[in-house]
Amino acid sequence: MERRIKFIYGLTICAIVAYTLVQGYWLYSRYQLSLEEYKSELYDTIIACFEEDIAVRKALPSSPRLYGNRFRKAHNQKDDDKTEAWTCEIIAFDTLHHSLVIPKDVDAPTYLLEFIANHGDTQLSEMPDGMERFEFTCENKEGAGTDLLLEALDRFIVDLQHPFQKERLDSILRSRDIDTQSITTTKADTMIWQPSIQIDGSIWQPFMLVSYPYDIFEGQEVVVTTAISISPVIRRMAYTLLMQILLSFILIFCLFYQILTIRKQRHIEAIRQEFLHTMIHELKRPISTLKMCVSFMGNERMMEDEESKKRILASSHNELDNLTSYFSKLRDITFSDSTEIPLVKSRFSLRSLIEECIGKQNIPSGKGVKMDVVAVNDVEVWADRMHIGNIICNLLENAVKYSRDEVAIRIDYQLNTNRLLKICVEDNGIGIARADQRYVFDKFYRSESAKDKAIPGIGLGLCYVKLLVEAHRGTITFESTEGQGTTFTIIIPQTDGKD
Repeated sequence: MERRIKFIYGLTICAIVAYTLVQGYWLYSRYQLSLEEYKSELYDTIIACFEEDIAVRKALPSSPRLYGNRFRKAHNQKDDDKTEAWTCEIIAFDTLHHSLVIPKDVDAPTYLLEFIANHGDTQLSEMPDGMERFEFTCENKEGAGTDLLLEALDRFIVDLQHPFQKERLDSILRSRDIDTQSITTTKADTMIWQPSIQIDGSIWQPFMLVSYPYDIFEGQEVVVTTAISISPVIRRMAYTLLMQILLSFILIFCLFYQILTIRKQRHIEAIRQEFLHTMIHELKRPISTLKMCVSFMGNERMMEDEESKKRILASSHNELDNLTSYFSKLRDITFSDSTEIPLVKSRFSLRSLIEECIGKQNIPSGKGVKMDVVAVNDVEVWADRMHIGNIICNLLENAVKYSRDEVAIRIDYQLNTNRLLKICVEDNGIGIARADQRYVFDKFYRSESAKDKAIPGIGLGLCYVKLLVEAHRGTITFESTEGQGTTFTIIIPQTDGKD
């Protein structure tokens, strides 16, 4: 059985560790997934801010310029090359400051388009005043069409009219609750057609670099660096995280509670086994005494010795009282597991009851015992006289039992103005070790010092006393210093016979 219990302990601990590791890995994976989703949304928001910046610049008042363009395949294009090379010509025409003569019946845009269409590359090498020519050669992958070229043209014209400003983009980003670490502009050696993203930093402190080409033809791009806050990711995981923590806590608590229950059952079983051994040992003495009494009574010659007869009868009577006390304690404690102990209350003198209990004490030979009742006046109390007597007898018995050769016991009582009866039993015995004090009122518990010193008992005395005190709706406390003695204090409310 011992090996099986150890195996269960080990298996339970391994299960807890494995479950914790698996849940930790799952939560980490879930965190990474949520982080990736948040990165994607943050990236889309930043791209939307770039596009909003372009839209804002488009809406700004522009100079009186017209723009024309012409796309054609580059002369060095090879037939078997899957990459299309295009040449883009852009003509900027200042409608207010130009040296061209525009016919009266032709408007400026129409004239500009005709001018571009009718002039070749060589003819446009020297531009008239008021006109600028820009030419870019770019590659467009097969299948992409000319949409990217038109978009690049649009961005070039926007940037030509209203150059990019970091402050304006930063304002747009802040309006979307994006706090940037830096905004920088760079010029690449080649054309950059698409925005890009780069993640750097650690898993717990990542930051994002988003590059966006605001002028594709000239390779101009802006790079926004922003920290990726963990708070939104944790908020997204909050429900899952809380449920997972709660379920994990419940499961781990159940597993630990299972271990504690098994340990408690083992402890109870050990106490039961010890109680049986102690009970058998304690029963041997009264049985032996009664057998001796029966043998003595069967011998007519010994029965004639009156002194010996009195001594044997007194010893037998004392052992029968001890046996009756043991069974009474067991009966009352067993009875208390299902219902309250019934009380037969009456009004009686407490001092006379204490003196009666003192007279019942069996003083071991070799011990000098002195019991003093400190209280001067007598008080009448309303309680179960038999049970109060059992309480006092048990405390006095323990004070004598757990003591040295010279025993001094002081008994005090008083009835205060709040109708609370206070009884104190103080001794100068061996005291209760600090490690044992929390178990003093447990059933069948006996300290190791009592076992080592072979002090008789079954571990029910103080548990029985507490049971009787609580049956009277009272409380019992104690103060003890090892090697100096113990003081038990009992408080029982008085109801003037109303209950």
